[in-house]
Amino acid sequence: MPKKSEKFDTESSQAQMEKQNIEIMETLRHIKNKIMVMSGKGGVGKSSVAAYLSVALAKRGYLVGLMDVDLHGPSIPRILGLSGNLGFGGREGKMLPVKYLPNMEVISIETLLGENKDTATIWRGPL
Repeated sequence: MPKKSEKFDTESSQAQMEKQNIEIMETLRHIKNKIMVMSGKGGVGKSSVAAYLSVALAKRGYLVGLMDVDLHGPSIPRILGLSGNLGFGGREGKMLPVKYLPNMEVISIETLLGENKDTATIWRGPL
C-alpha cells in the first residue's frame, strides 16, 4: 500500500497532467486540420516528410505550423536551415515559433537542448 505522501504525489501529478491536457486541447482547438507524421522506426524520413509537406502546403497558400517534438533526434531546424533559439513571450511566457515562410511557422524541441545539439540531455520525468 502506498504511503500517504506517495498517494498525494500521484494525485498531484495526475491533476497536473489533466490540466496540461486541457491546455493543449484548448490551444489546438482552433486548428482545423492536423497531420501527424510518425513511425515506430528511426531513420525512415519522418522529419524530411514533415518538413517537405509543410513547405509544400505553405507554398500553396495554407497557413502551416510545424511542430518538431522528436525527443531523440529533433532535426527540423537543421533540415530547414534555422538556427538560434526560439523566443519566449506571448501568453504566460511560452515559446514562440519561428517564422520560416510568410504563412509557415516552426517550433522545435531542439531549441531546448542548449548550445551543443549533439550532447546528451537529461530529461526530468517520464519521456
